[in-house]
Amino acid sequence: MKRLWIVAVIAGAFAICAEASGQMPKTDVRAAAKSDTSLRIVVSLSARRLWVVAGAEDTLLAVPVAVGSGNTLRSGAQTWTFNTPRGIHTVLSKEEDPIWVRPDWAYIEVARKLRMRLAHIEPGKPIIVDDGRALEIRNRIAGLVDDEGNFALLPTDEELIFGNVLYVPPIETLNRRVPGQLGPYRLNIGNGVGLHGTTDSASVGRAVTHGCLRLHDADIEWLYVHIPIGARVYIF
Repeated sequence: MKRLWIVAVIAGAFAICAEASGQMPKTDVRAAAKSDTSLRIVVSLSARRLWVVAGAEDTLLAVPVAVGSGNTLRSGAQTWTFNTPRGIHTVLSKEEDPIWVRPDWAYIEVARKLRMRLAHIEPGKPIIVDDGRALEIRNRIAGLVDDEGNFALLPTDEELIFGNVLYVPPIETLNRRVPGQLGPYRLNIGNGVGLHGTTDSASVGRAVTHGCLRLHDADIEWLYVHIPIGARVYIF
């Protein structure tokens, strides 16, 4: 087995949300944010800035933010466009020490970067790999079974690569879960999109994410402490 740590370049983003049709025009979102007087988050995608505003125009926080790259990824019949969704959103929940569950597009990106084939592991269906052992899922973890039937767990923080194939574990497995990559906190605004920290601080202020909004860890901590569930998030 070739051991390869899960690459950080695709780990900083929690999810992808294709920009929906029929969204509010940018000017309408800006006008709505300006007319609101509640505690709110305002994000400019073009400026890659985030503000927390209270009252008419009392700015409590002004910080850089990473936004969606706008890139499109196609694989078979599937297409993902990595835009941060414009419009008026709501903070639906807040998390401490969030876990990133890697979506399928993350494995597609890695496979293409490494020029490898992709194959999916299905529960109850062992796959014979290049060294003759069987790759299978037991108790939500991928492992290898030898000729004597012994099951050896594989590290959950490494890619499952055998020969020239990158294997994709089922979504419910621990192999899909990546702790630490989203920073200390996350504010969720729906459709798999959130505001969160990052291990790649240099990416903040750039258009590089898969749809989420990345902040420096100190800034997302401020939001986690001061922004209540139910607060509005204006993105234009």
